[in-house]
Amino acid sequence: MGKAVLRAVRRIPVVRNKVVPWLIREEVDMMPAAPVVAQMRRELEAVSKMRGHIMVGPWLSEVGFELLYFVPFLRWAKDEFGFDPSRMIAVSRGGVASWYAGIADHYLDLFDLHSVDEYREANEARWQEAGNQKQYDVGTFDRHILNLVRRKTGLEVQGMLHPSIMYRLLRFFWYEKAPVSLLHKHTKYEPLVPPPLPPDRYGLPERYTAVRFYFRPSFPDSPENRALVSGLISRLATDRAVVLLNPGLRLDDHDDVDVGANRGLHRIDHVLTAKDNLGVQTAVIAHADAFIGTYGGLSYLGPYLKVPTVGLFSHAPELVPAHLDVTWRLASRFSSPLTVLSSADIGLLQSILGDWSKDAGTAPVCGTSMV
Repeated sequence: MGKAVLRAVRRIPVVRNKVVPWLIREEVDMMPAAPVVAQMRRELEAVSKMRGHIMVGPWLSEVGFELLYFVPFLRWAKDEFGFDPSRMIAVSRGGVASWYAGIADHYLDLFDLHSVDEYREANEARWQEAGNQKQYDVGTFDRHILNLVRRKTGLEVQGMLHPSIMYRLLRFFWYEKAPVSLLHKHTKYEPLVPPPLPPDRYGLPERYTAVRFYFRPSFPDSPENRALVSGLISRLATDRAVVLLNPGLRLDDHDDVDVGANRGLHRIDHVLTAKDNLGVQTAVIAHADAFIGTYGGLSYLGPYLKVPTVGLFSHAPELVPAHLDVTWRLASRFSSPLTVLSSADIGLLQSILGDWSKDAGTAPVCGTSMV
């Protein structure tokens, strides 16, 4: 009865989105980082001594955390503890095997194990059970996936290198309870190898700008933001080919912005499936002249792939300073142009850069500044 009441309380949006993160922050306030670092090292040492295959993941959370933190953490752990990629099986979703290149020689997609509806229902149940989207602990769904991986591969999968190891460590940095050196000592950032486009290039032109806008707390659904995206894409499409990356699939709690039809706008939703949508979007971004979209998630791929990137937000209080700091460091590390831009500043930039672009005969897409 008590557990049922707790689950019901956790379903309340304000509890899930505000109360639980606050409780996690309070827990970090009461706990020094050093014992957590020591525990993390013991867990990784134990995993490194396992003889069979190891499941890396499963990754069930946001794209942004996977790119900014989990993959770099795994690269560090591989070097620090001597993990053999031939024994590692990365488990994520959307066909992102390329993100784990050099970490795991094997990749299994969650949509090889579940239908979209099964995955969405089970992940929502996991969220309710844990009270938080982040994977701070190994839960029922994680253990279920481990058993499915064993059956699917027929391999002796002895254990898992679970995201909770990374989450419990780096939360001290995210909540500003530890210096950035905690991140530096336990991550290794390396460029991603650009995945190739197929011979038919999905019917895309040789040169294009990739675009993906979706609503999130830092870029909420509002008439102003809808008009901003529509106007921006229309303006871009007047002098260049624009590829819209909207997958046409509802796999998380983010809703894509409907931009309608524009001349010069190319879509790829007809070639995307649940099992490959992120992988295809990665390849399309990798071969673009630039990427423009909502700040977060896919915008982190730009620096990894050395593609000039603009990420937009409109509600600054929802931005986490630690993530912005890492975004800047990521772009600086790879010398990749990146601008994180407030929607309120676009008019000012247009009034300033508009005259410059006419004089130069070009239309600047992005710079190297950070907001």
